[in-house]
Amino acid sequence: MADENSGADSDEETGAVAQPTTGAGSVDLEMRRLDLERYKAKLQFRRFVLGSVFTAITVAAIPPLFQFATAYLESVRAKAELEAKTQQFRDQYVKDFLSTALRDDIEVRIRFAQYFSSVSSEPAGWVKYLGDLKSLRDTKRVEIDKLEGEWDKAIDLPTLNTLKRHLEWAYNEVGYVAPNRSVTTNPRAPEQSSGPGISLLSIPPEKRPIAQKIIDAFAAAGFGQFQQVAAVANALAESNLDPKVRVAPGGEIGLFLLRPNVGLGAGHTADELMNPDVNIGLVVDAAKKIPAFAAATSLDEAVAIFVRNIQRPANLEAENVRRQQIARQLFRS
Repeated sequence: MADENSGADSDEETGAVAQPTTGAGSVDLEMRRLDLERYKAKLQFRRFVLGSVFTAITVAAIPPLFQFATAYLESVRAKAELEAKTQQFRDQYVKDFLSTALRDDIEVRIRFAQYFSSVSSEPAGWVKYLGDLKSLRDTKRVEIDKLEGEWDKAIDLPTLNTLKRHLEWAYNEVGYVAPNRSVTTNPRAPEQSSGPGISLLSIPPEKRPIAQKIIDAFAAAGFGQFQQVAAVANALAESNLDPKVRVAPGGEIGLFLLRPNVGLGAGHTADELMNPDVNIGLVVDAAKKIPAFAAATSLDEAVAIFVRNIQRPANLEAENVRRQQIARQLFRS
Protein backbone atom coordinates (compact mmCIF):
# COMPACT_ATOMS: atom_id res chain seq x y z
CA MET A 1 0.00 0.00 0.00
CA ALA A 2 2.79 2.23 0.86
CA ASP A 3 4.36 1.76 -2.55
CA GLU A 4 1.21 2.70 -4.41
CA ASN A 5 0.68 5.91 -2.57
CA SER A 6 4.21 6.70 -2.91
CA GLY A 7 3.94 6.54 -6.80
CA ALA A 8 0.92 8.76 -6.95
CA ASP A 9 2.44 11.32 -4.81
CA SER A 10 5.42 11.39 -7.01
CA ASP A 11 3.38 12.33 -10.10
CA GLU A 12 1.43 14.98 -8.36
CA GLU A 13 4.61 16.38 -7.02
CA THR A 14 6.14 16.85 -10.37
CA GLY A 15 2.99 18.63 -11.74
CA ALA A 16 3.30 17.01 -15.26
CA VAL A 17 0.14 16.73 -17.46
CA ALA A 18 -0.36 13.69 -19.62
CA GLN A 19 -0.29 14.49 -23.50
CA PRO A 20 -1.51 12.38 -26.50
CA THR A 21 1.27 10.67 -28.24
CA THR A 22 1.77 11.70 -31.99
CA GLY A 23 1.74 8.48 -33.97
CA ALA A 24 2.75 7.34 -37.48
CA GLY A 25 -0.82 7.82 -38.87
CA SER A 26 -0.69 11.58 -38.56
CA VAL A 27 2.52 11.78 -40.56
CA ASP A 28 1.05 9.69 -43.35
CA LEU A 29 -1.98 11.94 -43.68
CA GLU A 30 0.19 14.99 -43.96
CA MET A 31 2.24 13.39 -46.69
CA ARG A 32 -0.91 12.52 -48.64
CA ARG A 33 -2.13 16.08 -48.37
CA LEU A 34 1.15 17.41 -49.73
CA ASP A 35 1.05 14.93 -52.62
CA LEU A 36 -2.44 16.05 -53.53
CA GLU A 37 -1.38 19.68 -53.52
CA ARG A 38 1.56 18.92 -55.77
CA TYR A 39 -0.69 16.90 -58.18
CA LYS A 40 -3.20 19.72 -58.25
CA ALA A 41 -0.42 22.16 -59.11
CA LYS A 42 0.77 19.88 -61.92
CA LEU A 43 -2.72 19.62 -63.36
CA GLN A 44 -3.13 23.38 -63.30
CA PHE A 45 0.23 23.80 -65.02
CA ARG A 46 -0.61 21.27 -67.68
CA ARG A 47 -3.99 22.87 -68.24
CA PHE A 48 -2.29 26.21 -68.64
CA VAL A 49 0.28 24.82 -71.05
CA LEU A 50 -2.27 22.89 -73.13
CA GLY A 51 -4.64 25.84 -73.23
CA SER A 52 -1.88 28.14 -74.38
CA VAL A 53 -0.73 25.71 -77.08
CA PHE A 54 -4.29 25.14 -78.35
CA THR A 55 -4.93 28.86 -78.39
CA ALA A 56 -1.69 29.46 -80.25
CA ILE A 57 -2.49 26.74 -82.79
CA THR A 58 -6.00 28.10 -83.26
CA VAL A 59 -4.72 31.64 -83.73
CA ALA A 60 -2.11 30.42 -86.16
CA ALA A 61 -4.63 28.38 -88.15
CA ILE A 62 -7.25 31.10 -88.57
CA PRO A 63 -5.56 33.01 -91.47
CA PRO A 64 -5.04 29.92 -93.69
CA LEU A 65 -8.56 28.68 -93.00
CA PHE A 66 -9.96 32.09 -93.76
CA GLN A 67 -7.91 32.29 -96.95
CA PHE A 68 -9.02 28.80 -97.99
CA ALA A 69 -12.67 29.64 -97.37
CA THR A 70 -12.31 32.92 -99.24
CA ALA A 71 -10.62 31.19 -102.16
CA TYR A 72 -13.32 28.50 -102.25
CA LEU A 73 -16.11 31.04 -102.23
CA GLU A 74 -14.39 33.01 -104.99
CA SER A 75 -14.02 29.83 -107.04
CA VAL A 76 -17.72 29.04 -106.61
CA ARG A 77 -18.68 32.58 -107.58
CA ALA A 78 -16.42 32.58 -110.65
CA LYS A 79 -17.80 29.22 -111.76
CA ALA A 80 -21.36 30.46 -111.35
CA GLU A 81 -20.59 33.61 -113.34
CA LEU A 82 -18.96 31.56 -116.10
CA GLU A 83 -21.96 29.25 -116.33
CA ALA A 84 -24.31 32.22 -116.38
CA LYS A 85 -22.32 33.94 -119.14
CA THR A 86 -22.12 30.71 -121.13
CA GLN A 87 -25.85 30.18 -120.88
CA GLN A 88 -26.45 33.81 -121.77
CA PHE A 89 -24.26 33.43 -124.86
CA ARG A 90 -26.08 30.28 -125.92
CA ASP A 91 -29.47 31.87 -125.35
CA GLN A 92 -28.47 34.91 -127.41
CA TYR A 93 -27.01 32.71 -130.13
CA VAL A 94 -30.20 30.68 -130.35
CA LYS A 95 -32.26 33.86 -130.33
CA ASP A 96 -30.20 35.39 -133.14
CA PHE A 97 -30.52 32.36 -135.40
CA LEU A 98 -33.82 30.85 -134.34
CA SER A 99 -36.01 32.91 -136.65
CA THR A 100 -33.73 32.24 -139.60
CA ALA A 101 -33.53 28.54 -138.87
CA LEU A 102 -37.30 28.21 -138.69
CA ARG A 103 -37.96 30.42 -141.69
CA ASP A 104 -35.40 29.11 -144.17
CA ASP A 105 -35.37 25.80 -145.99
CA ILE A 106 -34.80 22.50 -144.28
CA GLU A 107 -31.09 22.28 -145.18
CA VAL A 108 -30.41 25.42 -143.14
CA ARG A 109 -32.29 23.96 -140.20
CA ILE A 110 -30.33 20.72 -140.48
CA ARG A 111 -27.01 22.59 -140.32
CA PHE A 112 -28.36 24.59 -137.40
CA ALA A 113 -29.33 21.43 -135.49
CA GLN A 114 -26.01 19.75 -136.29
CA TYR A 115 -24.11 22.64 -134.75
CA PHE A 116 -26.11 22.77 -131.52
CA SER A 117 -26.14 18.99 -131.15
CA SER A 118 -22.35 19.31 -130.78
CA VAL A 119 -21.99 22.42 -128.60
CA SER A 120 -25.18 22.44 -126.53
CA SER A 121 -25.02 21.57 -122.84
CA GLU A 122 -28.15 19.46 -123.44
CA PRO A 123 -27.46 17.79 -126.82
CA ALA A 124 -30.11 15.07 -126.60
CA GLY A 125 -32.92 17.37 -127.71
CA TRP A 126 -30.90 18.74 -130.61
CA VAL A 127 -29.92 15.23 -131.73
CA LYS A 128 -33.59 14.25 -131.82
CA TYR A 129 -34.48 17.45 -133.69
CA LEU A 130 -31.71 16.75 -136.21
CA GLY A 131 -33.06 13.26 -136.81
CA ASP A 132 -36.60 14.57 -137.29
CA LEU A 133 -35.38 17.14 -139.84
CA LYS A 134 -33.48 14.57 -141.86
CA SER A 135 -36.50 12.28 -141.87
CA LEU A 136 -38.72 15.16 -143.02
CA ARG A 137 -36.27 16.07 -145.78
CA ASP A 138 -36.18 12.52 -147.11
CA THR A 139 -39.98 12.33 -147.03
CA LYS A 140 -40.31 15.63 -148.91
CA ARG A 141 -37.82 14.52 -151.55
CA VAL A 142 -39.87 11.40 -152.24
CA GLU A 143 -43.01 13.54 -152.38
CA ILE A 144 -41.42 15.96 -154.86
CA ASP A 145 -40.30 13.14 -157.14
CA LYS A 146 -43.82 11.71 -157.10
CA LEU A 147 -45.50 15.08 -157.77
CA GLU A 148 -43.12 15.95 -160.60
CA GLY A 149 -43.85 12.58 -162.20
CA GLU A 150 -47.57 13.31 -162.00
CA TRP A 151 -46.96 16.82 -163.38
CA ASP A 152 -45.29 15.41 -166.49
CA LYS A 153 -48.28 13.16 -167.17
CA ALA A 154 -51.08 15.59 -166.36
CA ILE A 155 -52.89 17.38 -169.18
CA ASP A 156 -55.93 19.07 -167.66
CA LEU A 157 -55.51 22.49 -166.12
CA PRO A 158 -57.22 21.87 -162.72
CA THR A 159 -54.96 18.89 -162.01
CA LEU A 160 -51.89 20.85 -163.05
CA ASN A 161 -52.84 23.76 -160.81
CA THR A 162 -53.23 21.42 -157.85
CA LEU A 163 -49.91 19.73 -158.55
CA LYS A 164 -48.24 23.10 -158.97
CA ARG A 165 -49.53 24.28 -155.60
CA HIS A 166 -48.40 21.11 -153.81
CA LEU A 167 -45.00 21.24 -155.48
CA GLU A 168 -44.48 24.83 -154.41
CA TRP A 169 -45.26 23.88 -150.82
CA ALA A 170 -42.76 21.03 -150.98
CA TYR A 171 -40.12 23.16 -152.71
CA ASN A 172 -40.42 25.86 -150.06
CA GLU A 173 -40.09 23.32 -147.25
CA VAL A 174 -37.04 21.53 -148.60
CA GLY A 175 -35.33 24.35 -150.44
CA TYR A 176 -35.47 22.36 -153.66
CA VAL A 177 -34.82 24.21 -156.92
CA ALA A 178 -37.81 23.75 -159.15
CA PRO A 179 -37.34 23.24 -162.90
CA ASN A 180 -38.50 26.78 -163.65
CA ARG A 181 -36.40 28.39 -160.93
CA SER A 182 -32.75 29.40 -160.65
CA VAL A 183 -30.50 26.38 -160.89
CA THR A 184 -26.82 25.69 -160.55
CA THR A 185 -25.39 24.96 -163.98
CA ASN A 186 -22.04 23.85 -165.27
CA PRO A 187 -19.88 27.00 -165.06
CA ARG A 188 -17.82 25.81 -168.03
CA ALA A 189 -20.83 25.59 -170.32
CA PRO A 190 -21.43 28.77 -172.31
CA GLU A 191 -24.89 30.17 -171.76
CA GLN A 192 -26.74 32.22 -174.32
CA SER A 193 -29.39 34.42 -172.82
CA SER A 194 -31.01 37.73 -173.41
CA GLY A 195 -31.16 38.67 -169.76
CA PRO A 196 -30.88 37.44 -166.18
CA GLY A 197 -34.17 35.53 -166.41
CA ILE A 198 -33.69 33.56 -169.64
CA SER A 199 -31.58 30.46 -170.12
CA LEU A 200 -31.17 28.52 -173.38
CA LEU A 201 -29.27 25.61 -171.87
CA SER A 202 -32.22 23.27 -172.29
CA ILE A 203 -32.12 23.88 -176.08
CA PRO A 204 -29.63 21.97 -178.26
CA PRO A 205 -26.64 24.20 -179.11
CA GLU A 206 -27.33 24.16 -182.85
CA LYS A 207 -30.84 25.55 -182.30
CA ARG A 208 -29.91 28.30 -179.84
CA PRO A 209 -29.16 30.94 -182.50
CA ILE A 210 -32.75 30.70 -183.78
CA ALA A 211 -34.08 30.92 -180.23
CA GLN A 212 -31.92 33.97 -179.66
CA LYS A 213 -33.23 35.52 -182.86
CA ILE A 214 -36.80 35.20 -181.54
CA ILE A 215 -35.80 36.68 -178.19
CA ASP A 216 -34.03 39.60 -179.84
CA ALA A 217 -36.98 40.34 -182.14
CA PHE A 218 -39.49 40.43 -179.28
CA ALA A 219 -37.11 42.44 -177.11
CA ALA A 220 -36.64 44.99 -179.92
CA ALA A 221 -40.43 45.30 -180.12
CA GLY A 222 -40.52 46.28 -176.45
CA PHE A 223 -41.72 43.01 -174.95
CA GLY A 224 -40.39 41.75 -171.63
CA GLN A 225 -38.76 38.47 -170.79
CA PHE A 226 -42.03 36.68 -170.00
CA GLN A 227 -43.24 37.48 -173.51
CA GLN A 228 -39.89 36.60 -175.10
CA VAL A 229 -39.83 33.19 -173.43
CA ALA A 230 -43.48 32.58 -174.32
CA ALA A 231 -42.64 33.12 -178.00
CA VAL A 232 -39.65 30.77 -177.89
CA ALA A 233 -41.69 28.09 -176.10
CA ASN A 234 -44.37 28.26 -178.80
CA ALA A 235 -41.80 28.03 -181.58
CA LEU A 236 -40.32 24.99 -179.87
CA ALA A 237 -43.75 23.39 -179.61
CA GLU A 238 -44.66 24.17 -183.21
CA SER A 239 -41.51 23.49 -185.23
CA ASN A 240 -38.80 22.54 -182.72
CA LEU A 241 -37.04 25.75 -183.90
CA ASP A 242 -36.67 24.47 -187.46
CA PRO A 243 -37.26 27.44 -189.83
CA LYS A 244 -37.48 25.13 -192.88
CA VAL A 245 -40.14 22.80 -191.53
CA ARG A 246 -43.18 22.21 -193.72
CA VAL A 247 -46.05 20.06 -192.49
CA ALA A 248 -47.59 19.39 -195.91
CA PRO A 249 -48.04 21.10 -199.26
CA GLY A 250 -50.21 24.09 -198.52
CA GLY A 251 -49.94 23.44 -194.77
CA GLU A 252 -48.07 25.18 -191.96
CA ILE A 253 -44.57 26.44 -192.69
CA GLY A 254 -41.62 27.80 -190.72
CA LEU A 255 -40.85 28.50 -187.06
CA PHE A 256 -44.42 29.24 -185.97
CA LEU A 257 -46.08 27.01 -188.58
CA LEU A 258 -47.86 29.81 -190.40
CA ARG A 259 -50.18 29.07 -193.34
CA PRO A 260 -49.51 30.89 -196.60
CA ASN A 261 -53.21 31.11 -197.43
CA VAL A 262 -54.83 31.96 -194.07
CA GLY A 263 -54.15 33.63 -190.76
CA LEU A 264 -50.89 35.38 -190.00
CA GLY A 265 -49.11 33.95 -193.04
CA ALA A 266 -51.78 34.90 -195.57
CA GLY A 267 -50.35 36.53 -198.67
CA HIS A 268 -46.84 35.18 -198.17
CA THR A 269 -45.06 32.51 -200.19
CA ALA A 270 -43.66 29.34 -198.72
CA ASP A 271 -40.11 30.61 -199.18
CA GLU A 272 -40.96 33.81 -197.32
CA LEU A 273 -42.45 31.89 -194.43
CA MET A 274 -39.34 29.70 -194.30
CA ASN A 275 -37.29 32.83 -193.76
CA PRO A 276 -37.00 33.04 -189.95
CA ASP A 277 -36.91 36.85 -189.96
CA VAL A 278 -40.16 37.04 -191.94
CA ASN A 279 -41.86 34.34 -189.89
CA ILE A 280 -40.84 35.92 -186.59
CA GLY A 281 -41.76 39.40 -187.82
CA LEU A 282 -45.32 38.34 -188.64
CA VAL A 283 -45.77 36.91 -185.16
CA VAL A 284 -44.29 40.01 -183.51
CA ASP A 285 -46.72 42.22 -185.41
CA ALA A 286 -49.62 40.06 -184.28
CA ALA A 287 -48.42 40.21 -180.66
CA LYS A 288 -48.34 44.00 -180.75
CA LYS A 289 -52.08 44.01 -181.39
CA ILE A 290 -52.82 42.17 -178.14
CA PRO A 291 -52.39 44.53 -175.15
CA ALA A 292 -53.04 41.73 -172.67
CA PHE A 293 -49.95 39.89 -173.93
CA ALA A 294 -47.68 42.87 -173.32
CA ALA A 295 -49.29 43.42 -169.91
CA ALA A 296 -48.84 39.81 -168.71
CA THR A 297 -47.18 39.74 -165.28
CA SER A 298 -46.23 36.06 -165.13
CA LEU A 299 -44.71 33.49 -167.43
CA ASP A 300 -47.75 31.22 -167.39
CA GLU A 301 -50.03 34.15 -168.19
CA ALA A 302 -47.88 35.26 -171.12
CA VAL A 303 -47.82 31.73 -172.55
CA ALA A 304 -51.57 31.30 -172.12
CA ILE A 305 -52.33 34.56 -173.95
CA PHE A 306 -49.89 33.70 -176.76
CA VAL A 307 -51.45 30.25 -177.21
CA ARG A 308 -55.03 31.49 -177.09
CA ASN A 309 -54.73 34.69 -179.17
CA ILE A 310 -51.74 34.23 -181.47
CA GLN A 311 -50.84 30.59 -182.06
CA ARG A 312 -54.30 29.01 -181.60
CA PRO A 313 -53.35 25.33 -181.78
CA ALA A 314 -55.90 22.49 -182.00
CA ASN A 315 -56.37 21.08 -178.40
CA LEU A 316 -56.01 24.51 -176.85
CA GLU A 317 -56.06 23.55 -173.16
CA ALA A 318 -53.61 20.66 -173.41
CA GLU A 319 -51.24 22.64 -175.63
CA ASN A 320 -51.33 25.56 -173.22
CA VAL A 321 -50.19 23.29 -170.39
CA ARG A 322 -47.47 21.69 -172.51
CA ARG A 323 -46.08 25.03 -173.65
CA GLN A 324 -46.07 26.41 -170.15
CA GLN A 325 -43.94 23.46 -169.14
CA ILE A 326 -41.55 24.16 -172.02
CA ALA A 327 -41.39 27.83 -171.07
CA ARG A 328 -40.46 27.03 -167.48
CA GLN A 329 -37.38 25.24 -168.71
CA LEU A 330 -36.26 28.48 -170.38
CA PHE A 331 -36.88 30.87 -167.54
CA ARG A 332 -34.91 31.41 -164.36
CA SER A 333 -36.82 33.34 -161.66
